Amino acid sequence: MSDYSFLFGGTTNSTDSTGFSLNDYASIKNGSYGKLMKAYYKEQKSDGKTAEDIKKETQTKGTEYSEIASLADKFGKTADKLLSSDLFELKDVTRTDENGVENTTKEYDRDGIVSALKDFAKGYNDFMKKATNSTNKNVARRAENLVSQMNTYYKQLSAVGVKFSDDGTISIDEDKVNKLDVSTLKRAFSGQDSMLGQIASKVSQIGTAATSAAKNLSGYTNKGSYAATATSVGSLINGEA
Repeated sequence: MSDYSFLFGGTTNSTDSTGFSLNDYASIKNGSYGKLMKAYYKEQKSDGKTAEDIKKETQTKGTEYSEIASLADKFGKTADKLLSSDLFELKDVTRTDENGVENTTKEYDRDGIVSALKDFAKGYNDFMKKATNSTNKNVARRAENLVSQMNTYYKQLSAVGVKFSDDGTISIDEDKVNKLDVSTLKRAFSGQDSMLGQIASKVSQIGTAATSAAKNLSGYTNKGSYAATATSVGSLINGEA
């Protein structure tokens, strides 16, 4: 709705303990406030939204944006397991043979690599499902850009065991991963300059955009509640718009 705050005074007017400026009182006295409220509720009636509708809509959007930000953070943690080169280093592996003798050899933790890749795929799918369908245009646009970037990585990711479905989700081909040289997997998934590093950076940016969107919702708090607070009548009405 239009910005009505000009009716209620400038920054130089003094205010009392209630937060009303002198112009606020003048507006009430001369009838401007009453006219404004009638115009406000007339507009609310015309678009079919009440103050309660706006409150619920704000809470729904805030919850959505916060969830996207949370999923971005969760994905970042799963990506960090792969981005760390430790996962792709040789480790001491001890096994007991049929005679009960323990043997220690240097091996790659293939099971650990596959598990981390599965977590990466799940984290990506959960995040993108929410982000690409976001009601916030900026978040949705950034998510669609990431989809395009994933398409440019299609051949490279497919070569290291990442499978793409028609619905845009990804999964891991365990057999292919286990047959690949670990150095090949390391180039694709280890380090900030790797393909995964680039993907993780984009996800983080989208998560930041979602967090900003939640903070910019008038009246929404990070605890998922709604607090319609304002320092003057004018800012209160504008905050409900």
